[in-house]
Amino acid sequence: MATQLYRNGDKISAFNAFLELALDGDADAQAMVGFMLENGEGCEPNLEEAIEWYRKAADQRQHVALFNLGQIYRAGKGCEKNEAAAFEMFVEASRAGNLHAMFEAAQMAEAGAGTPRNLRRAANWYETAARYGHVEAQNCIGAMYQEGEGVPQDYEKAREWYEKAAEQGHPRAMYNLGMLYDKGWGVEPNGEKALEWCRKAAHAGHGKARDIIRRLQEEGKIVF
Repeated sequence: MATQLYRNGDKISAFNAFLELALDGDADAQAMVGFMLENGEGCEPNLEEAIEWYRKAADQRQHVALFNLGQIYRAGKGCEKNEAAAFEMFVEASRAGNLHAMFEAAQMAEAGAGTPRNLRRAANWYETAARYGHVEAQNCIGAMYQEGEGVPQDYEKAREWYEKAAEQGHPRAMYNLGMLYDKGWGVEPNGEKALEWCRKAAHAGHGKARDIIRRLQEEGKIVF
């Protein structure tokens, strides 16, 4: 009922319904109360209380609450910035199957933020999230296979992951796929495919692809 009220746009009634469930210890409701308090939906925004509810839900390993706490700790939103705590929250949420948390944990492991830099660990999280359809992770694991970072270099796997993300409209993956065809990395060099993907990336807003297309137009090499 609480969920249906929320979907119907009756946020005040939804908040009260979720709050009743949250007070009874329901972890999903606690996470939702935290979310609504954080964003001022159906109630006055109150980040301090939101964090308290997220923590109650996180104590029960509720993955959304764990992820949202990670975001809060990483940004220092309403609390002291703590990347180590953020990483811990993302890891716990990843273990509960949260794909967005897997991606965030991978990024932090790749950068060495809140945890020692570990490219193998980053690649593992990227690839797991990618297998379940996380588009940004698909592009990132493609890049790691291209460069041989955290995984053995494998241009064929790089192409496969880039294609999955590119076909879903990911601008950077489109550009990366175009570069593989341009350089002939793991594929037969193919100028037409390279240009096709670069053009798609440019239309999707990729800055570098736009610059390349603009330069080729100015040189008279292509005409849209």
